[in-house]
Amino acid sequence: MTGVAHATPAACGERLLPPSSRAATGQRAIAARDLIELRDFGMMFDSAKRPAFSLSPDGRYAALILRRADPDTDSYCFGVMLVSLDGRIAFRLLDVGGEFIQAMTDPYGVTGVPSGLPVTEPPLWSPGGTSLAYLRRDRGQTQIWRVGLEGAPAEQVTNLTTEPRSLAWSKDGRTLLFTTRRLFDAGVAEIEREGRSGYLYDERFWSIAYARPTPKLPLPTEINALDLATGESRVVSVEQAAAMKGDAAVVFPADAGATAASPTGNRAWVASERADLPRGPTLLWVEVDGQSVPCTSRACREPIAALWWSGSDVLYILRNGNADNGGRSALYRWRPSAEPGPRLVLETKDFLPGCALTGASLICARETATHPRVLERIDPATGSSTTVFDPNPEFAGFPLGKVERLTWTDRDGVRTYGDLTLPPTHKPGERHPLIIVQYVSRGFQRGGQGDEYPIQLLAARGYAVLNFQWPAEAPEAAAKASAEAAQRVKVRNWSGRRRIFTALEAGIDTVIAKGVADSRLIGITGLSDGASTVQFALNNSTRFKAAIISSCCDDPNAAFNAGPGYGNNVVQGVGYPPAGADGREFWRGQSIALNADHLRVPLLMNLADGEFRMAQEAFAALKAHDAPVEMYVYSDEWHTKHHPAHRLAIYDRNIAWFDFWLLGLESNDPALAAEIARWKVMRAASPK
Repeated sequence: MTGVAHATPAACGERLLPPSSRAATGQRAIAARDLIELRDFGMMFDSAKRPAFSLSPDGRYAALILRRADPDTDSYCFGVMLVSLDGRIAFRLLDVGGEFIQAMTDPYGVTGVPSGLPVTEPPLWSPGGTSLAYLRRDRGQTQIWRVGLEGAPAEQVTNLTTEPRSLAWSKDGRTLLFTTRRLFDAGVAEIEREGRSGYLYDERFWSIAYARPTPKLPLPTEINALDLATGESRVVSVEQAAAMKGDAAVVFPADAGATAASPTGNRAWVASERADLPRGPTLLWVEVDGQSVPCTSRACREPIAALWWSGSDVLYILRNGNADNGGRSALYRWRPSAEPGPRLVLETKDFLPGCALTGASLICARETATHPRVLERIDPATGSSTTVFDPNPEFAGFPLGKVERLTWTDRDGVRTYGDLTLPPTHKPGERHPLIIVQYVSRGFQRGGQGDEYPIQLLAARGYAVLNFQWPAEAPEAAAKASAEAAQRVKVRNWSGRRRIFTALEAGIDTVIAKGVADSRLIGITGLSDGASTVQFALNNSTRFKAAIISSCCDDPNAAFNAGPGYGNNVVQGVGYPPAGADGREFWRGQSIALNADHLRVPLLMNLADGEFRMAQEAFAALKAHDAPVEMYVYSDEWHTKHHPAHRLAIYDRNIAWFDFWLLGLESNDPALAAEIARWKVMRAASPK
């Protein structure tokens, strides 16, 4: 992680340990640092697909990697936290230290591009439950570490020069399995040699970020077996690794999502409802005693996040929230051999980003709209719950704005929802300026996708905030076999973007109809798909008075700035006009650059240095037409920004931008004095 200070373990130990819930000294207003310095575990923007913690074999403990940002040192603290699930033993840190580990991506054929999101694999328990293995990064290199429960210091068990991922224990506890991609490292070395005579510009380039190619795909992943007694490792086959882990021989269909097998071999899995619609609706398939058991109830329809067998005959089903069901998670209990269908045990608008069954309890990460993630024990028979670990008990002392889940259907019959947060001081009859945050709304109302728009801070400043959940894609797109084919449908007359924006407008109208928002003062924000919605909104609506985006832009030249791989994909697979073609008719509904002559909504861009080149055409066009626009570029950042210092600056700047352009208020923060002066010049030059 370039350019980030490393916090000391001693200081981190103090920062990571939550205070006692009894230590509260009264209420105070929430501040930016309270959000940035949350104690987090698991993936912030996850969809209940990846584990946020792991359970000990005896079901007594949970282990997780706790992290906390520090904007002053621009660093993170990390620690291995042990939580007693019965609450009889206080939680404790088994190890403290390490650096941010970037999750890597391979977009459009290029390799090794950081995402900005952390690797969040939880520590893994040894088969005997006496120690934990986990990834830890120090001095720029990730290694495998191990720590016991008895209090001895953690130990580094590898000395690798390549990046390990995907840890697993062998069944006998003598071997640790992990994956590597050594040919990526060899490819980097080869590119260094190629650079001596110049790089051939081809599909290996991700040129919005790098002025050099990346290693060429395919790059196979090796499975390594580390002998803990000798410290030696060797590459093993998939079959050898499965034998070492003692993986059960239960076979599921190749396209199965969530799966579960009972001790007697009963099976349950989630797969496409129709083989000819691989991207279409999914269905729960159940097999008991070798016989298929049909289920036609709502519980067996998507989106199913996880399945568990309790004993041999009771199946628990966890359904996710989505746009069609109002974002509500639900837990069902079913004895397929004796009951006609699943029985609802728990339904909640809370977010459950990962659960695990142990004995008669379901242990879940859980977030409410006004409280960050905690670890809870849920009784799957009754749905009652008890918090077993709260990393952020301080949040009980903040006077937060009330959050209301709103659901609606737009004029085309498309259903979705959003979470409306009002100022803590809101009184009946008051109308507030409205800020739109996007594009996934679930759990703790923090800062939208990417966490750049602090919802509760905006509410504390007097804004109403609607966190908008994008709707499901149109049936025509969902019926396509590939993402590229679906996207081809969506960009035809920008129908996919129009579908999202029509649903958003219906949500805005719903808020206005409640009498809590001023229809004359609406700001809009977004990252990624949300930023594309902002573009469409500015081009096709006049109801927004200020905007901020965290990535940019869909424009004629931007498609080729990313590199030949991306350019070829969007032209050949999606249907964008090829380079050099007259694509004005295609682009007119979406492009900022082609509409810059009449766009006058003040636009702030907070962009990563790993992406900002895609915004150059839009920014230059807006500047050429004297539109009020400002762009900031943040170093060592990617699609999701991870530097704590940057996140603090973005929070402050975004609030100041809306205060200035919506309310006419000028920040008195000396750090913002220069930009306020520039904004005043832009405002004076803007048409009244």
